[in-house]
Amino acid sequence: MGAGKSTVGRAVAARAGVSFVDLDAAIGDVPAIFAAEGEAGFRARERDALSRLVIGAGVIALGGGTLVDPRNREALAGWRVVVLMAPREVLAARVGTGEGRPLAAQLERLLAERAGLWPLCGPVVETGGRDIAAVVDEVLSLCRTSA
Repeated sequence: MGAGKSTVGRAVAARAGVSFVDLDAAIGDVPAIFAAEGEAGFRARERDALSRLVIGAGVIALGGGTLVDPRNREALAGWRVVVLMAPREVLAARVGTGEGRPLAAQLERLLAERAGLWPLCGPVVETGGRDIAAVVDEVLSLCRTSA
């Protein structure tokens, strides 16, 4: 949340000449889903959307909690996963009031719970205070060298 996944993902896809999909956008109206179905309903929709997207997408911007579910990590086996991160203060500033982000008020808790998981899923790229072109260059370099 606020690390730049959509912005960087879109730029990486454009530079690589492949398609781009934002997982949250593919799921639908995230705040409405959270309001009607809660986080469990959203996560079920997220799993379903991801299972369809891994078949043909070039770059997928995952939500910050996508990798928490082992089924999602399994669906991404064989994909090059790069985790984008920024310092807590940068994330909080980018998220702002959290409008349209149902879990924004829980940023501190989510960071604490997920911090140990993300490095296990792929290399972590720092986005805070960096030019987007430099971040994109680093992500593309990691994708070329990752197995």
